[in-house]
Amino acid sequence: MIVIPLNTVAYRVHQPKWSFAPTSGAGAGTYGGRANRPGVNALYLSLELETALAEYQQLNALMPPGLIVSYNVNVGAIVDFRGGYTSDWNPLWQDFYCDW
Repeated sequence: MIVIPLNTVAYRVHQPKWSFAPTSGAGAGTYGGRANRPGVNALYLSLELETALAEYQQLNALMPPGLIVSYNVNVGAIVDFRGGYTSDWNPLWQDFYCDW
C-alpha cells in the first residue's frame, strides 16, 4: 500500500440547503455514500472542478442551483490508488479500488 501526503486545492458544489454548514458532511450522512454508511457524515471533494460539477449534476439533466467551493486540503497521509491495488494490500482496500 502506498500512503502519501496531500497538499492541494479540492472542489465541491454544495446544495443551497447546506450553505449554513458546508463542511458538515451531513448530507452524505443522511443516506450514506461510496465510503460512508448512513449515519456517518462525510465530506466528498474532488481534485478537479469538472469532476465536482459532474458529481453534482449526475441526477439532473439540467444543472440545479449550487455553490462551487474550493478548499485548501492538507492531509498527512492518504492511500494512493494511482498505481493500482495489489494482493499485497490489506483486503479492506480492495472495494475502494474501482473506476468510480
